[in-house]
Amino acid sequence: MKYLILSISFALAILCSCSQGQSPKEQKEALEERVLAVHDTAMAKMGDIYKLRKGLRTLRDTLEVQQADSSTLNSLQIQIQLLNRADEAMMVWMRQYKAPAKDMPNEQALNYLQQELVKIEKVQTLMDSTINAARNTYTSYDQDK
Repeated sequence: MKYLILSISFALAILCSCSQGQSPKEQKEALEERVLAVHDTAMAKMGDIYKLRKGLRTLRDTLEVQQADSSTLNSLQIQIQLLNRADEAMMVWMRQYKAPAKDMPNEQALNYLQQELVKIEKVQTLMDSTINAARNTYTSYDQDK
């Protein structure tokens, strides 16, 4: 909830700063650039998700052969599932995002882009927290070897 309030506040600050001296078209372009910049930053982390997921699967499979306790295997499986969810959250956002049509009224486009900014920031936060947790899990089990 706290993050949502901060995101909305941040987005409103962007809108307010954009509105000073910018035409509605420029405001729309600036907000769209911001949405795509957050997307690009999050997208750059997809490789991390892939590598961590692969590493955790390999570790899980190795520990399973070694007959590790079920809580260890469950912990690894949970991290793999969380990485899958973060990956899917990005894919869902990308499938649903549509750049505003050029003939869309500026106010409507700004509202849409504002909503998309909040959504993609949530995806980015989910990805960041999931990657950090997976790294910590992988590192802790990898060091135990």
